[in-house]
Amino acid sequence: MSDYDLIGLHDFLIHTPESGVRKILVDKVTMTDVHCNLLLKIAKCCSPEDFAQHFAAEDFPKIRLGPAESKMKEKFWGDCTKILLERGILQPAVPGTHKIAA
Repeated sequence: MSDYDLIGLHDFLIHTPESGVRKILVDKVTMTDVHCNLLLKIAKCCSPEDFAQHFAAEDFPKIRLGPAESKMKEKFWGDCTKILLERGILQPAVPGTHKIAA
């Protein structure tokens, strides 16, 4: 299990208006529009538990990736983790708060 509250991150991405998420995350350097689009696409197609598993494993659900998304696929999760920690959105997990099915 990850050291971060990934279920809470999923809830934030799903329940915050997309324009608000973009204003918070996109800085055109580490987090581009392409990063944000892919992160939102993954959050929308997955349950909170599936999202957490993909994030922790640094892999992707079965979704269609565009050419720009395919190019940054290898560094995507590292870039996202970095910017989410910088912005204070990704929080340390509290043991026992969320259980992820194995």
